[in-house]
Amino acid sequence: MTHPNLQQAKLEGVYHDVGGVFKATVLIQKRLRELNRGAKRLVEEQDKNTIVTVIREIEAHRLDLLPDTDENREAVRAELEGFTGVPRQPEVEASTANEDELERRIFLALNKQPPAGR
Repeated sequence: MTHPNLQQAKLEGVYHDVGGVFKATVLIQKRLRELNRGAKRLVEEQDKNTIVTVIREIEAHRLDLLPDTDENREAVRAELEGFTGVPRQPEVEASTANEDELERRIFLALNKQPPAGR
């Protein structure tokens, strides 16, 4: 069942903006995870349904799904460094750090506490 605020036409527009259903699904899932872990909302939306908030963020062009390339990773690192003023940590080999460890480092760079149990 679709939420009343999420009409099919609106979802079709989101799919088109992001580049397809699968890319939109990945973007929505990643953003939901961020919001559920305490990230700041990017739109002035007070809807209790976080999916509606994410859709509105996409419609407002506040979110984008970037391909995982070295260039994009560097751009994101520089942007995080600019937000936080925390100098970049040395590069971590993918084989030596799992997703939880990388996420913990991002939370530390953003001066936030990692979720409990991590």
